[in-house]
Amino acid sequence: MRFRGGENCLIPPQFASSTWSNKRWKGYHSMTNDPGKQAPLTRHRQEDWDEACEAYLLEHTPGLKYYYAAQHQAFLQIEEDAMSRYPDPTPDDIATAQAVEAALPSRKRTELQLRRSFVPLAAHLPSEVKRTRKRFIQRHQRAWNRANPIPLTRELERTLTAEFKRTYGQ
Repeated sequence: MRFRGGENCLIPPQFASSTWSNKRWKGYHSMTNDPGKQAPLTRHRQEDWDEACEAYLLEHTPGLKYYYAAQHQAFLQIEEDAMSRYPDPTPDDIATAQAVEAALPSRKRTELQLRRSFVPLAAHLPSEVKRTRKRFIQRHQRAWNRANPIPLTRELERTLTAEFKRTYGQ
């Protein structure tokens, strides 16, 4: 089926003589088929706006830059501690675990295998270490965040965002 251009047609004249499927509509960026999804240019403008608002909050909140720097340093230290506390298993560690499991009575060995859904130890141990490390990191990051509240409160953020919108308009 062909769509022909005309007076009341929505198709631009340069695309009027061909099918829609084989031509690209260059320059028509504001169109979108999904009403919940923003058009690319609109989305980029919103991202720029959000970045500018974030920079404004960073400049106008006392101590926020230092808070983020301290948080970054603390989180790096927590990750280093987790890596030293829970290192990746070596092939020797896996072989030792397999030998220990083989030495167990049949009933206990089956219980251990059931707990890990019969996944071989060579695959199970690295993922177990990663999960343990992740739990350690998250627990300590949450503890740090509780001990060091962010200087940007919701009220202050709301006030500064409104001030930013009044000043720069949106």
